[in-house]
Amino acid sequence: MPTPIRNLENHGVTLRCYPAAPSRIQRATDYLLRLRRVPSVVHPLEKWVAWLNPDLLVFSADGFGGLAGIKLAAKLQIPYAYIIQANSESWWPSDRQRDEMNAAIDAASGAFCFVGERNRDLLEIQLGRRIPEARIVRNPHGALGLKPITWPILSNDVAFKLRLAYVGRMEPIAKGQDLLLQALAMPQWRDRLWHLSLYGSGHGVEGLKAIADMLGIGARISILGSYSSLEQVWQSNHALVITSRYEGLPLALAEAMWLGRPAVVTDVADCALLIRDGVDGFVAEAPTVMHVSQALERLWNQRQHLEVMGRCAAQRVRTFLPADPVKAASEQILSLIPQHHLND
Repeated sequence: MPTPIRNLENHGVTLRCYPAAPSRIQRATDYLLRLRRVPSVVHPLEKWVAWLNPDLLVFSADGFGGLAGIKLAAKLQIPYAYIIQANSESWWPSDRQRDEMNAAIDAASGAFCFVGERNRDLLEIQLGRRIPEARIVRNPHGALGLKPITWPILSNDVAFKLRLAYVGRMEPIAKGQDLLLQALAMPQWRDRLWHLSLYGSGHGVEGLKAIADMLGIGARISILGSYSSLEQVWQSNHALVITSRYEGLPLALAEAMWLGRPAVVTDVADCALLIRDGVDGFVAEAPTVMHVSQALERLWNQRQHLEVMGRCAAQRVRTFLPADPVKAASEQILSLIPQHHLND
């Protein structure tokens, strides 16, 4: 069990863990029932939730990943909060999936809690309807309570060396690091002073190393994996670059801005709602090599103004996000519990 979840016990939360895999007996029973084509076999998870009899069912997923949870909430007549962390045009539903999701929404009582407004807008297009209970619930980020970090003064550099950081999981299909590497391999970057540090882990690390070496920029890329603190990252980097193909609202973006760093982002999900192009950073109009290259070019041309943009970013994110996102999200989610349950 992840440490942050286990730490909830220290704050009075009772943890009951659903078995990750059914027992051999359960698997054998399910197999025999399928062979006999017995209808309406009750899934063990449904039995477990029914036994818990919660006042509210809260689950988190991407796109249509919460369909099973809404169906379960409808069947057991338990209110639900479905937290949607991201959405993408490439997860387009089939007609059957769309019909199932719409039917589940109408049968259950609860709310869709989106971490970004544009994730909500996209899901409504995918469903072909307005979601009656749609709420915006911003995730808390790791820089809360910290102050902006002093602008890096790197005495080793003979001239201004632009130091870029990419903070996020090494998963190009979502995070688009391959777009960034291709843009930085273009001829105009060959004689410029710059360095890119990639922070994070994932299944794409070796592939990204291979791309950088193939493009001839491997010596100017550091793949650093995990990091001990956000201060460690931003004491030595000037700007965040996050070239995602799809998103919710990246925590790495909120954290970098909170600590006084501008960013280059792609215009996906709520990134371009938070970043004001030319003020707090730069927005690539689409997640393509060409558009990322154009945004990076604007960044390079404005490199002497990045410190001022970082100060703007720190102010912007503090007005855009709630001061206490945990409290704000908790209040919205707990409001879904029927009043008579709270009075019991």
